[in-house]
Amino acid sequence: MDNFIKRVITICLSLFLIAYVGYQCYRVAYNPVKTQEVHSVSVYDTIDTEGIIVRNETLITGKKNGYLFYTIENGGRVSKNGIIAKVFPSEADSRSQQQLDRLNREIDQLKEIQRQGSAGRVNLELIDKQIRGVIGELTAGVNRPIVKGVSSLQSQFLALMNKRQITIGHVSNFESRIAALTELKNDLASSFSVATKTFKSPVAGYFVNSVDGYEKKIDHEKVTQLTVSKLHGLMNNRPKVSDDNIIGKVVGDYKWYLACIVPVSESGELRQGFKPEILLPFVTDDVIPSNIIAVNRGTDGNVAVIFECSYMSSELSSIRHEPVQIRLKRYEGLRVQSDCIITNDEGEQGVYVLSGGRVEFRRVEVLHAMPDYIICKQTDKTGYLRIYDDLIVKGKGLYDGKTVG
Repeated sequence: MDNFIKRVITICLSLFLIAYVGYQCYRVAYNPVKTQEVHSVSVYDTIDTEGIIVRNETLITGKKNGYLFYTIENGGRVSKNGIIAKVFPSEADSRSQQQLDRLNREIDQLKEIQRQGSAGRVNLELIDKQIRGVIGELTAGVNRPIVKGVSSLQSQFLALMNKRQITIGHVSNFESRIAALTELKNDLASSFSVATKTFKSPVAGYFVNSVDGYEKKIDHEKVTQLTVSKLHGLMNNRPKVSDDNIIGKVVGDYKWYLACIVPVSESGELRQGFKPEILLPFVTDDVIPSNIIAVNRGTDGNVAVIFECSYMSSELSSIRHEPVQIRLKRYEGLRVQSDCIITNDEGEQGVYVLSGGRVEFRRVEVLHAMPDYIICKQTDKTGYLRIYDDLIVKGKGLYDGKTVG
């Protein structure tokens, strides 16, 4: 009987030791809290809606009677009386003219590079910097839906590489290349029919080779009179384009307008003279500054808000009906998950952080609250949450001063 009791006691002690060792191993291998480093962020109060773009647009019309060839890229800049298109007897003729223009440009570039190189005014470091810039633009364009200006960038890159060759002495001149291109140009010039007609822009601005019918529906000089019902009609009923003689249009002013419909319940801060930032997320990553010039209340619980914008680009020159995000107020501070916020016995709001193996309570001053997170004021005050603190986002039985093994 004594031996049996001893065996039972031995087994129990063995099980206890096994359980104790297993528990200690578990504590070492398993961190009882999960932390996340605190960072500073910027967020905005925003209104998401849709808008109609209104611009000063001049239609270009004329009889085509042949193959119409645009001499400027869609969305490209054009000067007053600048050529925007030519009419050729055939498409092949237009392609030959395009090739001839490229040859003339390359010959002119080589002559200019040769002149600068012989004058000793070319800086190698500057050339390398410019080459990196062009490569950077091309690389960035890979992530865009449409890469505009590729031919221009290609021409810039070729010119810079030629400059570099003559600067480092890899070549002394481009006379042989210029002679070969000139011979090719002369042969090509006599092999096709020239343009029979030329179209010029009556104003300076951005050329767009398509129209959408809105050009005659909205008068940019009366944009402040747009109402909610008028905007509903413009957004829901797209005009038809029936004129076959339209060549395109020129957006002739940097100033343009954005007309949006916003619910009255969200329009409290949208007043005349307020200058929010605008985002057009499906068009460009650029933040567009604006100025509200009219707020017209409708009868259906909405208001028509008219924004004046002075920032123009090739992308903005051709859009019309787009999703819009209006930025109202900017908040900058420390981002904290909402479920991390607690209230201590003194009624102070704060969070738990892990510092040197101990749980510490840090106070927070809430600047902006969202359903999933809050933005806290960034401060160096003692006892407050600071940037790069290890915020405890998961843990059990936490309290100020607890040691975490």
